[in-house]
Amino acid sequence: MNAWTDTEETRRERFAAFLGHGGPVDLVEGALLIAACEYADLDLDRERSRISEIGSEAARRIAVMENRGNPYARLDVIRSYLFEELGFHGNADEYEDPRNSFLNQVMDRRTGIPMTLSIIFLETARAAGFETRGIALPGHFIARVDLDGRSILVDPFGGGRVLTQEDCRSLVVRSTGRASLFRPEVLDGTSSTRILTRLLRNLKRIYLSREDYTRALGAVDMLLVTTAGEPMETRDRGILMSHLGRVHEAISDLESYLRNRPSAPDHESIRGRLDWLRQRSPNPTQNSP
Repeated sequence: MNAWTDTEETRRERFAAFLGHGGPVDLVEGALLIAACEYADLDLDRERSRISEIGSEAARRIAVMENRGNPYARLDVIRSYLFEELGFHGNADEYEDPRNSFLNQVMDRRTGIPMTLSIIFLETARAAGFETRGIALPGHFIARVDLDGRSILVDPFGGGRVLTQEDCRSLVVRSTGRASLFRPEVLDGTSSTRILTRLLRNLKRIYLSREDYTRALGAVDMLLVTTAGEPMETRDRGILMSHLGRVHEAISDLESYLRNRPSAPDHESIRGRLDWLRQRSPNPTQNSP
């Protein structure tokens, strides 16, 4: 049972209320709200408690260490606990499985993609006294932890190994084939909202590859919240609406896209799709962009 079939208004309103409360965005809660779109009966409080308990246990173990002021010693405790004792690991064999993007499933199965494993690692490290940041490398995702002026880069998908800047460049090359995409400033970290955007775009890509247009539409609805109405997401929603036979809504979105991006590289193909949709509409729109 899933909730991707909620009305667009319900889904957007719920997610917009979460993002629009005015305070810092809770990354774990945001990721769980995304998971709740697939698992309609998900107990968000229970799932949050499961993750918090891991952080509390890591903090307890660090509290009894003799050298707990050493950030690398603290990190070793977290790495050993998460990746050895609890068995969290990257799912390289079934990377495209959408369950890898849902925190409840990552907790159950102990496997996930770089983003979801990083979210759990970041929450655990935060509970253990580190300042934390997600690092959105092109083609990969890692974590940064800071303590007493020291910054440490960690690859949760790789079992929590510590990375150098050159290691990060190598990860980008391995993932994208382009060394030029690596920029040192990306190691400063990214916001929780951008991490949620990237998580949703990953799900959107997977669902499109499976031609699961209903779920892809659900992801786009939430992306329109995290990206503040990005025109390209409006375009994609229009295309998905057309696939689902929702002609009037498709026309409205595609017209909006062309109004906002009149010189877009794909404007000719979008105009062609609009013409086709108008021919199918029993009440063709009168205001062509």
